[in-house]
Amino acid sequence: MVRVISQETYDEVVNENMEQFSMSPEEAIEDAVKQFEAQGIDLSNIIKDLIISDSNELIDSYLSQINIALEDKSYGNMPHILDKLGNELDKDMARRIYAGKKGAYKSLIKLTKACCNNGTIVKAGLKTTTSLMTGNPDLLNDEGIALQIQILETYPDIPTLQCLLRWIRECCIKHELNRQGIFNADIFNKLKKILVRDDASGSELRDACAVIRALVLDDDIRHEYGKAHEHASVIAKGALNVLTGLMPRYKKDKGVVGDLMITLAALIVRNEFCQEVEDAGGLKFVVDVMIDYPDSEKLNWQALKLLKALAGNDNVKSHIITSGCGPIIVCAISRMKDSECVVTAGLACISALTLRCSSNAGVFYDCGAPLVIIDAMKAYPKSVPVLKQAAWAIRNMSVRNKAECPEFVAHGVEDVLAKALKLHGPKIENDVKAALRDLGLKVELKERWTGKGAGLSNGAS
Repeated sequence: MVRVISQETYDEVVNENMEQFSMSPEEAIEDAVKQFEAQGIDLSNIIKDLIISDSNELIDSYLSQINIALEDKSYGNMPHILDKLGNELDKDMARRIYAGKKGAYKSLIKLTKACCNNGTIVKAGLKTTTSLMTGNPDLLNDEGIALQIQILETYPDIPTLQCLLRWIRECCIKHELNRQGIFNADIFNKLKKILVRDDASGSELRDACAVIRALVLDDDIRHEYGKAHEHASVIAKGALNVLTGLMPRYKKDKGVVGDLMITLAALIVRNEFCQEVEDAGGLKFVVDVMIDYPDSEKLNWQALKLLKALAGNDNVKSHIITSGCGPIIVCAISRMKDSECVVTAGLACISALTLRCSSNAGVFYDCGAPLVIIDAMKAYPKSVPVLKQAAWAIRNMSVRNKAECPEFVAHGVEDVLAKALKLHGPKIENDVKAALRDLGLKVELKERWTGKGAGLSNGAS
């Protein structure tokens, strides 16, 4: 369980350092931080430099000015005040938590609603609310969701809508109930209007895609069962053809293309969705991207993520290989071996494409995958994701291709797997041992359960 302290307790220790040990404010702060961190205390909610910055007073002052403006209905100076408050909140989580406790959310929502006809204030209010709620999404309530939908439906100003989309996205991250509340407000149909607009800019599309991906996250540890799959299914039914259709139109815009690919990867959670994307030309487009942008780390990572997702359909999996993706994937891993994210995504691709498919595995043997996989493990001995994906790829390539297994052994796979197991133990034990077993190498398997040998009765008398 995470241990936390109050701002007052922290300030007492800082003041004690200054008074009793004659430390300067900077020294007192540094010593206090070291003390608490050594005790395993999380200081993310603490304004560490409060004694020399007077941040609380600044935040209180800005909030007071906003509340006075709301009472007087005098908003002339609000854009300036909102900008200053936002800059203060952007400094760290502690300032955002403090402002939230002081009613900042309620004041900002009230101000934005009161000034709905003043685009400058609405835009500034949305930016500041986003600053307040970055990593701090618990503040959102039904009133905030209603305001989001109202602005999305009625505001024509594109920069303001983009500020709104960024706020909505922040509300969805690590907060399942916010996602469900926003999704249930029919936000997808509002977002779809942006996606299908002929004059939509690339930056608008990217912000809309970011919200879609946030709506299908499953990252809130407070909720064991979320609705990511349900959200993804509903959105996929209404958006796959639209998103795939946008790819050729924006093929020269690397940012938009990458966002479209990673969004599609997040949505194709069912067998038929994979087929739909391929039928719409998605697979060919991904192959073209990897060929046209061989040196773009981010685009290759995004393309590999989409290829792995598409491999969820056995028919599409076969087409991925017959379209020549095997050598492209292996070359991408080898060419971008300094990028851990590309290497991980590439190995995951190999694992997915060779699962229960010996012919696909044979293609990867033919294009030199064993050496590339082992080199990746040697290059990232401390990366559990790389080692896990590599072990799965080795297992899937070996289990039905016994005649080709010796190629892994010839490249020293046994020693690499043994070192990985020794370094990471239980984190990758099952994966490494499964790879060793399917390679036909010596491995000590644990017997998880044994019966006691007692006689069994069927209960009949």
